[in-house]
Amino acid sequence: MFECVGTNKRYGSDLSRAAINEAAVRPKPISLTQQEAGDEVRAAREPVEVTAWVRFPESPIEVEARAIAWTERAVLVEFRMHSGATHQAWVWASAVRRR
Repeated sequence: MFECVGTNKRYGSDLSRAAINEAAVRPKPISLTQQEAGDEVRAAREPVEVTAWVRFPESPIEVEARAIAWTERAVLVEFRMHSGATHQAWVWASAVRRR
């Protein structure tokens, strides 16, 4: 039987996607500018559960988020990092899909 290297059966380990993503990036996402996002912002009546690609200085990551506003070409997403920190960022609409 093969055993995965680096697993810790005794104490467990936090190798979730969220933990790996947070270890790979700084906690400040790169948001589109207002000019890029567009002017006609529509706020969501109810947040929409989405998956979105968000850019950080080191690397883009895919996060589970809530769409809270949008324009014709961009979406304002809100998401929580593994540490509990909540962030918002404008991303291109093509980087977002409903969950």
